[in-house]
Amino acid sequence: MFQQRQSNGSPFSGIIGILFAVVVFYLLFKLASFVFSILWSLAPLIFLASLIIDHKVFTNYANSIYDLFKRNWMLGVGAGVFSIVLFPLVSVYLLGKALFKRKMNKAREEMVTRRDGELIDYEEIDSEIIDMDLPPPPPPAEPLRRDPPKGSKYDDLF
Repeated sequence: MFQQRQSNGSPFSGIIGILFAVVVFYLLFKLASFVFSILWSLAPLIFLASLIIDHKVFTNYANSIYDLFKRNWMLGVGAGVFSIVLFPLVSVYLLGKALFKRKMNKAREEMVTRRDGELIDYEEIDSEIIDMDLPPPPPPAEPLRRDPPKGSKYDDLF
């Protein structure tokens, strides 16, 4: 009924697992800090690239933070502070959004071109007057007149 579990391993197996987890998390932290330091140095260039690709992405982001500030000033201030502190991540986000919007616009233009066809270049024709002897147009036909029936007093009304 009662079973006792016996461990045949080392009594330090639990400690080794914990140490292994600590080392893995330490290495992950070092990797993240290395990537974040690289992003901090490249963030201004990434931000400028996102502005060059599509400046409306930044204005929409700033307007969303401003609207958040108008609705709840504490959340707006918090979002603004986090945007400054996490500037490298925000710049990567803005670049990704700008590239995505550009790709979507190109796909939309391609779909419109496929649907409507491509516009062709036009050729300008000289606008000199061409004097051709054409027969005059036929005169307009006279409308048919009906004679009023005899004995009608319609003409007497006027």
